[in-house]
Amino acid sequence: MTTATAGPGRLTPFRERLPGPVLATGAWFQRTGIAAQLLTLAIVVGIFAMGTGGKYLAWSNVQVILSLSAIPAIFAVGLHPTIVAGGIDLSLQGVASLIAVFVGFLLRNQFNSHDLGLWIILVAMLIGAIAGAVNGLLNAALRIPSFIASLGMGWILYGLAVFMGKAVNVPLLDTRIGNFASANVVGIPLIAVVAAGFTAAVQLVEDRTRLGRYMYAIGGDEVIARQAGINLGVMKVALFTAAGIIYGLASLLLTCRLGISTSRMGLTLLFPTVTAVAVGGVALTGGIGGAKNAALGALIVTALNDGLVLMHVSPYIQQAVNGVVLIVAVALTIDRRKLGFIK
Repeated sequence: MTTATAGPGRLTPFRERLPGPVLATGAWFQRTGIAAQLLTLAIVVGIFAMGTGGKYLAWSNVQVILSLSAIPAIFAVGLHPTIVAGGIDLSLQGVASLIAVFVGFLLRNQFNSHDLGLWIILVAMLIGAIAGAVNGLLNAALRIPSFIASLGMGWILYGLAVFMGKAVNVPLLDTRIGNFASANVVGIPLIAVVAAGFTAAVQLVEDRTRLGRYMYAIGGDEVIARQAGINLGVMKVALFTAAGIIYGLASLLLTCRLGISTSRMGLTLLFPTVTAVAVGGVALTGGIGGAKNAALGALIVTALNDGLVLMHVSPYIQQAVNGVVLIVAVALTIDRRKLGFIK
C-alpha cells in the first residue's frame, strides 16, 4: 500500500500523524518482544478490576500478586533456556523436592543440630547444578531426548527425596532467608525486586554474551549451529546446568519462605512453571523468547489465579482455566514449520 503525502485532498497515513514519542515507544515495545504479554496482562487486570469492583487493584492485593509471582518467575527463568535451545527440562519437581529435604537436614531445626547458616545457598545451587549437568549429559552424550531424560531424572530425585525425608515435615528454626523472602521495601515485596533484578541479569547475559547467542542459534536450527562450529554437547550441558542452579536458588527461597521442609514441595511446581514460560511467549519449538518473557508469564499466571480467587471461582475451575491458558499459549507461540508431521 502506498503512502500519501499531506496536502489538500490528500490523506496522511495514521502512523505519520502520531507524535514522535508514541512512535518511539511503539518501536521499543516491538523490539522487546513482550508487547503481546503486556497487553495480555492489561486485559487480565482490566477484567478482574471490573469483576471485583476495584478490589483487585487495591495496593494490598497488588503486593500479594508481586510477592506470589516472584519465586515462580525465578523458576520460569530457570526453565526457559533449555526450551529456547530446543529442548525442555522437566526435572524441576525432583530437584525442588530434594533441595527441600537437604534444607531440612542442614538448616537449624528441632530434629537435628546441623546448621550451615547461609552456606545453604551454595549447597542448594550445587545440588541443582549436579542434577542439571546429569540431565545435560544424558541428552548430549547418550542422545536421550531431553523430555525423557529430564522427566526420568525428576522422578529419580523425587523418589530419593521421599526416601531421605521419610515424608516428614520439618519446621525450620533459622528464619533469616525466610524473613528476607517475606520482607517489604517501601511497600514493595523485596523478593519481587530480587526476581526482577535476577531476570534482568539473565536477560543481559542472553543478549550480550556468546552463551546467549549460541543458545538462540541452537534453538533456531541445530544443523546450522553445528555447521557454524558451535559445540552442541558443551552448550547443552551448560544450559541444563544453569537451569539446575536457578532451580536450586528458587527451591531454597520457596522452602525457607514456607518455613517447612517437605519432600512433597516440588509436586505442584512443574505445570505452573511450564504454563508461565509458554504464556510469556517462549516458543516450545525453540529459538524464541527470553528471561523477560518467562518472568512476565509467571506474573500473568499469578495475576490470573489471584483474580479467580477473589471472584470465588471453584479451585477445579481454576485448574481448568490454567489448562486452557497453556493450550492457547502454546498454539499461539509454536513454530509449526519445525514440527514436520503432527503426531
